This record gives sequence, C-alpha cells and structure tokens, in this order.
Amino acid sequence: MKTIRMFLILAIVSLSSSSLFAQDYTYMVMSRDGYRYEGEWPSGYGVLYSYQDGLVIGDFHKGKPHGKCVCYKPNGEVYWGEYKKGKATGNGRIYRDNGIVVAGGYKNGKYHGLDTLYRADGRMIVGKFRKGKMVAAIKDTPPGMDDYRLKIGDKPEYPRVDLRMRHEDFLKELELIWEERNLALARKAGLIAPKFQGGDVDDFALWVNSQVVYPIRDRADRNSRTVIVEFVVLRDGTVSDAHAVFGSDPVLNEAAVAAVMKSPKWTPGEQNGQTRNVRMSVPIVFDL
Repeated sequence: MKTIRMFLILAIVSLSSSSLFAQDYTYMVMSRDGYRYEGEWPSGYGVLYSYQDGLVIGDFHKGKPHGKCVCYKPNGEVYWGEYKKGKATGNGRIYRDNGIVVAGGYKNGKYHGLDTLYRADGRMIVGKFRKGKMVAAIKDTPPGMDDYRLKIGDKPEYPRVDLRMRHEDFLKELELIWEERNLALARKAGLIAPKFQGGDVDDFALWVNSQVVYPIRDRADRNSRTVIVEFVVLRDGTVSDAHAVFGSDPVLNEAAVAAVMKSPKWTPGEQNGQTRNVRMSVPIVFDL
C-alpha cells in the first residue's frame, strides 16, 4: 500500500511581521508530519517549524532556507548566517549553550573554510576546516588582547530576535522532544533518570509552576512568557546549577530559576548501579 503525504496549502493573506526581518508580506502555509512552512512564495521572508531542523526564520525559496536566516536547532544551538538550498552555506556563526561560538565559513551545514572558535574562557582558536573537521590549526590565542586578536575581532554577540508566542511555544515543544530523545538514548546506555516525588520531569514542571512567584506584571514582557530552565540533579538528590537556557525576558528568567532552586530532594539518577549527576530541563509558562 502506498503512503500518500498530504501538503496543506492555505489561502494567501497579508500580514505584518515585527520580527528581525520585519516587513509586510503575503504568505502561504504548507504542512506535513513534523514540518510546517509559513511565508512568501516562491521566494521571500518565511518561518519554518521542523522537528528535524528546528525553528528557522529568514529568507526562503520554495519552502527552504535560502539567504540570511537564524536557526534555533533542536539540540539548543543557534545558527546565524547564510543558507543555500536548505543548508547552512556561506558566512555564519553557531552559538552553543556552553558559551562557545564558531564563526566563519559553512558548507552544507558543516564548518568549511576558515573558522574561528571562541571559547567561554576567552581562548580563541583559528583553523581551516573541511566538511566539519579541522584540517589545519592556524592560530591558538590565549585570553587577552594582542594584535592578532584585534585583527580577527571580539567574540560575536548573540543575535537578538523578537520571537512571537507561537515561536516560543514551538521551541518549548522542540525542547521536550529533544529531551525525550536524550532520555531514550540514556536508557539504552543503562541510565535510570532521576525521579521527582515518585514521578518524572512532567510532575516537576507542575510543581515548579505552583511555586513561581510572579513578577510585577508591567515589568514582564507579555510576548515572552515561556522560560526553559536547565538544572542538574546531583548524586545526593539536590538541585544545582539552575539557569535559563531559553527566555528573552530577564525578569521572567529570574523568577523561573528561583522557583526551580526551591526544589525538594529528588531520587538521584543511576547508571550501572551507581548514582550519577544528571542534567535536565523544565519548561515554565507564565500566565501573564
């Protein structure tokens, strides 16, 4: 029996976007399993929601990123730069949760050409890459300023994009899907995830939302109501190193982290009969 994949094409309407690439535009919607495109057709501004590729905002051609885009990947990385036929190709930079930034050339989604790796500790490494692998190290500069660092430039700042509520909701869903994937891989490796009062992270999410102390409403950004907090359940069951990995409003971020840090002890995670520190994340949605 053949499986028929249906594409949904909706009527063309006129919208106004207040995002980074703000403009008036007409748009088309196409969707299938795990994929949804909203934007101009055949070329122009668009937004892609993809369980595989993440959230992509920017220039598109026939539903694929083509031009300048920002991409929030399922693994938490953010790519800012050029695309060609759906792949990161040209000049760009990737921002990782651990503070590392890789800026330079990309081809088919991989580092390619001359790239600079900026570490969180200030160290800077310049190298020549091919298909995602370094083939030659050109310069390794320790923290501090020198003539070479002045020539290359400072670590690129994280891009600020005005995300709409539907964008944030999708990123929250993407985060949970990615976490489920990682937990499934961990279970295959023999890891037993930490438990919260006999339940899982979903039970913890309910508990956290009951503990949130709401900030003054007029100080909070009503368009940025979702915060994802990452934390570590230590071997003794206590929660440590809580910090917001998603959320553009610092007032809400602070309130969310404070709620997570109130957590009572968990049953710690185990692997091969030994307790382990386990990193986890929880989404918090503010009702503003």
